[in-house]
Amino acid sequence: MALTRLKKHQTIPFIDISDNGTPEYARIGKSTIFDLTLNANTVTSNYIEDEMPTDNVDHYKPAIAQELATIEGDKAFDYMYNMIQDLPTGQGLVHTVLLCFAGEKMRAWRVPATVILKNLNTVDEKILFDLNFGGNIERGTFEIADGQPVFTPAG
Repeated sequence: MALTRLKKHQTIPFIDISDNGTPEYARIGKSTIFDLTLNANTVTSNYIEDEMPTDNVDHYKPAIAQELATIEGDKAFDYMYNMIQDLPTGQGLVHTVLLCFAGEKMRAWRVPATVILKNLNTVDEKILFDLNFGGNIERGTFEIADGQPVFTPAG
C-alpha cells in the first residue's frame, strides 16, 4: 500500500448559511488555521484491584477554531461579517456544519454547531470564531456537485 500524505485543502469545513430550510453551504476556505479539537471527556475509575487508576472516554465534544480572512465576496466571510453586525444569540447562532474529511473514502460529518463569535480584527484582517459541535454527529459521505457538497447519510 502506497503512503499518501493528506493535504490541508482536502479536509473541508462548510457551514449552512441558508434561512429557508434548503441547505446552502459556504466553504470556510479562506482560513489560516484548521484545528479540530476533539475534547475527549475522560472518566477516571480507581478500582481497588488495580495498582493505578484507569481512564475511559465516555464522549467527545468537537470544536473548530477559525480565523477567516476579511475578503468581501467570499460567502463565508460575508455571512460571518453580517453575524458580527447583527450579534445574534441563542438559536440564531446554531448552524449545520458539514465537515468533509480528506482521503479516498470521502467521509463526512453533518452536525449542528454553535457559532461563537470572538473577534473582528481589521488590522490582521481576520474574523475569529469557533464552531462548537453539539447534538449528534451524523456520519456519511459527500461529493461535490455544481460547487456544493452533497451529503449522503451512512446506511
